[in-house]
Amino acid sequence: MTNSIIQQTRNVARREWKRMLSQPVYLLSSIFAMLFCYLFFLTLMSEGLPQQLPIGIVDGDNSSMSRTLERNINASSQVEIVGKYTSFTEARKDMQEGRIYAIIDIAPEFQSDLLANRQPAISYYVNDVYLVAGSLAYKDLTYISELMSGFILQQSLQARGITGEENLMPILQPIAIDTHQIGNPYTNYSVYLSNVLLPGVLQLLIIMFTIYAIGIEMKQNSTREWLSKGNGSILAALAGKILPHTVLFTLLGLTGLFLLYGVMGFPMNGSIVWMSLSMFLFVMAHQAIGIFIIGLFQRLRDSISVGVFYGLLSFSFAGFTFPIEAMPRGAQIFSWFFPIRYYFKIYVNEALNGADIRYSLIYFAGLLAFLLLPFLVYTRLRSTIVQHDREEIKNSRFNEQLQ
Repeated sequence: MTNSIIQQTRNVARREWKRMLSQPVYLLSSIFAMLFCYLFFLTLMSEGLPQQLPIGIVDGDNSSMSRTLERNINASSQVEIVGKYTSFTEARKDMQEGRIYAIIDIAPEFQSDLLANRQPAISYYVNDVYLVAGSLAYKDLTYISELMSGFILQQSLQARGITGEENLMPILQPIAIDTHQIGNPYTNYSVYLSNVLLPGVLQLLIIMFTIYAIGIEMKQNSTREWLSKGNGSILAALAGKILPHTVLFTLLGLTGLFLLYGVMGFPMNGSIVWMSLSMFLFVMAHQAIGIFIIGLFQRLRDSISVGVFYGLLSFSFAGFTFPIEAMPRGAQIFSWFFPIRYYFKIYVNEALNGADIRYSLIYFAGLLAFLLLPFLVYTRLRSTIVQHDREEIKNSRFNEQLQ
């Protein structure tokens, strides 16, 4: 009996491979779409962080000190002064039109106030509508200002006769800061984003293709042919139907891992074997979700709409942009229903932290739990498929009688 089911599954899988190869939409929407996403995102952020962000400056002092500050800002690779304005109104107009991300406003008498120890202020206006650009620009400008303040204080101390690094540093920096950026030491934005964004795109494709592969059989009234390849076995028909997609998307997922950790050299402090296994379970979990959705809603159009909504919602609950722990308790519970959340936790433990596998076992178990979803709608889906099969037989006999 086991050999019979395996043979039936193989027959259905062979039929599905032929359908996939005969319809260009499968190749364009899966292989080429995913490869395009890999190429696009990995080359788009190849430098790690946005460089030369355009900013503007309003120099109301136009002194040697303000020009020194301007040169120091331009020396930074993060920002670039592209506009010098005579008034703040003119600079604000360019910011509102999206031409610059930040404005530096240097007040008149900046140098004279500085030399007289009157603590002149430098005003920064940052457009946080563009969160990444605004945050990076603010961080860079603040850092340069602190360096400038330290330089001026150093000159003042040396003028008072305090020289030597051992005497100056305790005054300039009373508390020494030793920073260690765990997991992403180069502050590479691509490392932060690509490791979850690309699997997120993949899971959308998996869900839609699983729903489409099953739903199109009922829509095109081809369930009779589909079931005949499985000798009437619903289990063999479903297993054979999704098996080619499992192989295809697993290969695409493993290709992504190779590009991320092999070609791009992203941090991999753990085992690539466990990451590969998590990718396989990631694919299987989303296929199970696709079967659950089509079994629950039955209509192809409704199922695809729900699948896309679910896939897009998962980005919010993955936890890589906004921490789940900071969400309301009710919202935190929803994160349990998205496989990408468990994949992200495995990625953090394995690739970033290099933790022992026992710390990730609970997340592997979470991915495995999603494989139970098809059994919850198996009876309902089976009834729908059998009903379509009977209707096709009835229509076929009716057409034969007419002929």
